[in-house]
Amino acid sequence: MNRELQDYYEERFSMCSSQGWKQLIEDVQLMKPEVESIKGANTLEQLHFKKGELSIINWLLNLESASREVYDQLQGEADNG
Repeated sequence: MNRELQDYYEERFSMCSSQGWKQLIEDVQLMKPEVESIKGANTLEQLHFKKGELSIINWLLNLESASREVYDQLQGEADNG
């Protein structure tokens, strides 16, 4: 893995370990049930909007673990390559 990519992941992991990130994730977890509910989505446009919100919420909630998984794979390739 090149140094630029290594730095990218190290910065991501540093961000994810910060108190601010942990607070953001707690807030997003509290928002998720409301967004998952179709209550209040009276039109197809509102339903699509909720779908987009849910996609972003799930991305945020999974960002750290997905980053770790890719980083570990890249590390394995570097060790084997």
